[in-house]
Amino acid sequence: MGRVIRQILTASAVIAGLFFTWELGVTLTGIPEYILPAPSAFLERFWETLPLQIEHLRITATTTLAGLALALVVGVFLALAVVYVKALKVLVLPALAAFNGIPKVAIAPLFVIWFGLGDEPKVLLAFLMGLFPVFVNAVSGLGDVEPDVLDLAKLAGGNEWRIFHKVRLMNALPHLTDAVKVAFPLALVGSVVAEFIGGNRGVGYLILSGQASLDTSLVFACLFAITLFTSAGIGAVVIVEEFALKWRASRRR
Repeated sequence: MGRVIRQILTASAVIAGLFFTWELGVTLTGIPEYILPAPSAFLERFWETLPLQIEHLRITATTTLAGLALALVVGVFLALAVVYVKALKVLVLPALAAFNGIPKVAIAPLFVIWFGLGDEPKVLLAFLMGLFPVFVNAVSGLGDVEPDVLDLAKLAGGNEWRIFHKVRLMNALPHLTDAVKVAFPLALVGSVVAEFIGGNRGVGYLILSGQASLDTSLVFACLFAITLFTSAGIGAVVIVEEFALKWRASRRR
């Protein structure tokens, strides 16, 4: 936990230094606020619109977390299938890699056409953005176990379930937390992009509203809200990772 606190303090100091430099640069150069607002301007706008920010961020957070949860379930399921059925690896991995190469922004309009302006396109795009990193990390964690460790577990009388629970899952925990650290921001990007294209609520919709009225401070206030949400999410994953690794170490004693 001490390491996490040190990381938070270091990141806060870096951000404070960046904001100070930004504020000073905008003040000295006289850049108009509608082009680049100073941190003090968009932070004030953020505070003024805080209830609105919370309302729209709640919607974006819901679709993001739903898409991320779906990516975790499907990604881990596909990884288990690949690990336990070796023949599937040559089919699933290239197919997912090829699909991952398709720009998701190009798919988003299709989701809007198929599913309308509701939450479904946002959840699906968040799911697709987060699926590949979850799958790849889950395959690495569940599959990259030393053969000697598996042989020893079998000699000790372990069945497939006990080997999965005691060996493969324990080995996969760090990989899965790393996967969430990557997939969570990607899922958020997918959700916001879907709101850009066909949303009538959410942070992406609020950003477009600020753009339409040349309210650049509102746009930056929305970006600040997204940054806070992302930082909180990653911080939560890091804390869970700390406890998970301690739990794994205690289970191995």
